[in-house]
Formats: sequence, C-alpha cells, structure tokens
Amino acid sequence: MLSLLAVGGAITTVPDMHRYLVDERGWITDPQFSASVAIGQAAPGPNVLFVALFGWNVGLNAGGFPMAFFGAMVALVGCILPSTTLTYFAARWGHENSDLRGVRAFKQGMAPIVVALLVATGWILATGSSYKTGDWPSGRSRSPRR
Repeated sequence: MLSLLAVGGAITTVPDMHRYLVDERGWITDPQFSASVAIGQAAPGPNVLFVALFGWNVGLNAGGFPMAFFGAMVALVGCILPSTTLTYFAARWGHENSDLRGVRAFKQGMAPIVVALLVATGWILATGSSYKTGDWPSGRSRSPRR
C-alpha cells in the first residue's frame, strides 16, 4: 500500500515504514532500520534497495537466512509492482492529456507534497528512537492560564 504513496520516491515513505516496522510491530530495531536506509542509499543502484534490506532484517529476525532471502524478495516485489503498474498507466494517460489544465495543476501541486515528505523522512532519520508524535505542535489554540 505504501508504494502507491511514494510520490517523491520510495524514500518518502520511510516515516510510515518506521512507525509500522519499529514502533508498532517491533519486527526490526531502530538501529537496523537506520542502517538499512543508510546502506540502501549508499549502495549503487536504485535507492529502493532499502526496502529489500527491511525485508531481509525482518526475515533474519524471524527465522535465519532462508527467511531473510524470502523477506527481501517479498518486500521488494511488494514495493515495486503496485507503484510500477500505476506509474506506467498514469504516465501514459498524463502524456496523452498533457494539455488539460487539471493535469498541469496536479503536477504543480505535487511539488510541495514531495518536499514535505522528504522533510519528514529526514526528521525521522535524524531523531531516531527519540521521535514522538506528541512533540509536534497541534495547531490548537490553548486557553490562557488564569
């Protein structure tokens, strides 16, 4: 499901992956998570390799090397297949209808969303396990103390 939200690339889904894999399920540790992202980004090739490393670590923690290989393949195919299929058909449609105002507006409106997702990814990676959603201001006005 997250691969369909990867508007600015797979790296923009890292905050939600962290929430699910580390905080909610506890399938991998915070150091394993950060190391997977760092290795996936530093390795030559596509930057989506960190998803395979997540699967590798989950499989390794669950049952050793055979499960690690299986986890890496399942995670990578699960991340690449839906987004690749959607991108192919959306790009064909967008190219055929590039003169429509709605298509141009959509392209321009996606830029700030991608920037926000990249900032959120940087925030998660920089704060590590000290990240708490309660630290964010809620935007609600507080009544003055009396």
